[in-house]
Amino acid sequence: MSTHPIRIVFLGTPAFSISALQTLNADARIEIAAVVTQPDRPAGRGQKLTPPPIKTLADELGLPVFQTVSIKKDEALKAHLKSLAPDFLVTVAFGQILTQEVLDIPKVGTVNAHASLLPEFRGANPIQQAILQGKPETGITTMLTELGVDTGPMLLKHVVSIDSETTMGTLTEQLSLAAGPLLVDTLVGMVEGRVHPEVQPHELATHAPKCQKEDAILSWQESAHQLQLKVRAFNPAPGAATFLGNERIKLLKAREYQPNPAAQSEEILKSDQPGQILAIIDTGLLVRTGEGILEIRSLQPAGKKEMAARDWALGAFKAVDGKRSLGSFNASQTAPLLA
Repeated sequence: MSTHPIRIVFLGTPAFSISALQTLNADARIEIAAVVTQPDRPAGRGQKLTPPPIKTLADELGLPVFQTVSIKKDEALKAHLKSLAPDFLVTVAFGQILTQEVLDIPKVGTVNAHASLLPEFRGANPIQQAILQGKPETGITTMLTELGVDTGPMLLKHVVSIDSETTMGTLTEQLSLAAGPLLVDTLVGMVEGRVHPEVQPHELATHAPKCQKEDAILSWQESAHQLQLKVRAFNPAPGAATFLGNERIKLLKAREYQPNPAAQSEEILKSDQPGQILAIIDTGLLVRTGEGILEIRSLQPAGKKEMAARDWALGAFKAVDGKRSLGSFNASQTAPLLA
């Protein structure tokens, strides 16, 4: 290997990119000539203009950082990047489409860290789709970027397991932490001639389109299995949502319930109305679905913090003569219910 460090320009924007930039910056074999990210955006309730997480980190690390609305239209930035003569561009959730002119800037190529095991889940939301489709594992794939969306030759992969407790939040953190070391191994391996591009089997490709907020509204006609996947896939954002009357409620933790005849009366569990709250138990709420029963363990009422589902229900449904009249969840707002 050359005694000169590998010279790169790093392109990234959200918090997902942070660990990768930190890892690359800490490795003596790699020199970061510049960081490119998106402009400051309004954020929070006050809509205060806020820099992207990568800009904040680059400033802390003392790295030259450039913000651009559109790298493909930013002639001055492209000219500057060319003058830096990088060996690689490295992209991690940058959020902009790169043109061939940009891809041609580095001497060796543009390496991207994509959050799936390509060719599975090309596109904008691979992490959510891996959970929504009940996959037992996913991972990070480093690849050479080309003009097609996530179609470039593969380099290295890192596999991460998905279990019944995995949420989009926890999986995002795991994949974020894995991206940096994998990128280092990829860059060093390419320079040393140990890592070679492998063409994707395009006939096996699947896609991960961008999820919309309405996708997170739960339909209780679906099975308990599918609903618990959605609760996990949309936690923490935007949050799988349902309605009790006109109150919007986010469900944050849920699982398929296996009835225990010794603990639950058969009569309680017989309701065939999807969305009906069947019972309050020690660990949460039991809700009828199109197939099976969903146990909701924690939720977040509108304007409030996350709380145990049991605690919420004991406050929402008042006892009358020792009995509680339990409500029914819906996929849209209905007339207010009298608890």
